[in-house]
Amino acid sequence: MLTGGKIIRPTVLAAGYKGALFVTGLLEAGIQPLRIVSYRQEGDESDSFDRLRELGRKYEVCVEEGRHPRLDQDALVFLVGWQFLLREGLDRCVVLHDSLLPHLRGFSPTVTALILGVETIGVTAIRPDNGLDSGPICGTRDIRVSPGANLHAVLELQSRAMIDLALEILQKTSDGTLVEKPQSLAQATFSLWRDSYDYFIDWRRGAPEILRHVNALGFPYEGAKGIINDQVVTIQRASLGSDFVFAIRDPGKLWQVDDRRALVVCGSGMLWIEDAFDASGGPFHFKHLRSRFLTADTAWIAPYLRIQDHRT
Repeated sequence: MLTGGKIIRPTVLAAGYKGALFVTGLLEAGIQPLRIVSYRQEGDESDSFDRLRELGRKYEVCVEEGRHPRLDQDALVFLVGWQFLLREGLDRCVVLHDSLLPHLRGFSPTVTALILGVETIGVTAIRPDNGLDSGPICGTRDIRVSPGANLHAVLELQSRAMIDLALEILQKTSDGTLVEKPQSLAQATFSLWRDSYDYFIDWRRGAPEILRHVNALGFPYEGAKGIINDQVVTIQRASLGSDFVFAIRDPGKLWQVDDRRALVVCGSGMLWIEDAFDASGGPFHFKHLRSRFLTADTAWIAPYLRIQDHRT
């Protein structure tokens, strides 16, 4: 509950699943934004832009579509999931970044942290500057992550932490008590951008890391993927299997098949695929034991095999 005198009405620049959750939380906390600015994100399975428009209609808040809004009339601007540079008003902006800065500056830090198996993640509020997530820190929230947690559950936790942090910043900004602290460049680590290639599993890695990869790329993203028998398969759910001592270990090969399930040889360890879907979204059934998922070192062979099949 916010206390004291008049509370500033913030503008919110929000995109993606986190952005929609953040705006929902603010509205439910009784904070009505001055306006909401958003845009449609490619690959967003949560339809967050339409959800934000519905929230605007329900709570009578203006929702604008744009990537470079003017901010000359805005006293305080929260940015959540925003992917475009701003040309003005940086001194009135607060970016809610989904890592404990200065660690994991950059892109998709939550996915990176989940793939790495980091046990404590969090969110950080910063004033944006001309660097990459290098501005002074206005506040942080730590979040403990349970082993095996999926992306959906972690984003929910982060969104709640962002809302709590935003309410604190809103209060302190309104009463003039907000303190900003510089980041340490010496402690900075960085998270690389990700694209459609990064959905694909590298079966040469260990089974625990591959399982974290599957958990980190589910809803609201497209899901971890593999290529088997010239088909792109989306792996929705997986689990660790018992390992075997192979005289020659070939990552990506199937070792056991049970209709919807398959046990895959990894660089170390074994992984059960529990649930998978084909390119049309239908259930994928493993029909042949003598099949393999392509890896980066075997994928180049596939076109030659197709040519040979046509000749025979």
